[in-house]
Amino acid sequence: MPRDDGSATSWFVKVEGRVYGPYTPAQMRAFVKEGRVAAHSVVSENRESGWRDARAVEQFKGWFDEAREAPGKRRARPAPSDARTANFVIIAHLSRETETGFVAALSEFGDTEEIAPGVWLLRAAATAAILRNELSHLLERDDKLLVVDASRDRTAWFNLGRDADQRIRELWGRPQ
Repeated sequence: MPRDDGSATSWFVKVEGRVYGPYTPAQMRAFVKEGRVAAHSVVSENRESGWRDARAVEQFKGWFDEAREAPGKRRARPAPSDARTANFVIIAHLSRETETGFVAALSEFGDTEEIAPGVWLLRAAATAAILRNELSHLLERDDKLLVVDASRDRTAWFNLGRDADQRIRELWGRPQ
């Protein structure tokens, strides 16, 4: 429901046919920053109708701009609490339109080496979650991302789908 200033007092997000929310604008802004809401995410101010891509909503455009500053103009990367350098394997299925910006952003984190199409090694002071959150802003609806922290035995992913999500959680959570 819009307030007098034209901004929504609540937002809903639709993922694979399921509706989540309501969320406040502050929550949605945080979701954009974390990469949980992407430009292609389907949002509405009403649970029942008015669904559109987040990139088409003026309020979200500013949030995406904040989250995705132009390369070379980025603020310092957020450092994890244990800001030691780690080794990562980055696997991404990217559209041609996304790939150049993705590779440029990835290289901002540290030393990279593409070892196969869509597979990079990265050495950086980051965590899997930080990499996923920062890089997911660059991805389109059909792009997919898996980040494996080989130093700390952690993973983070984006847009792999509900089944893959469940399988990763089950496999990674098994005792050794």
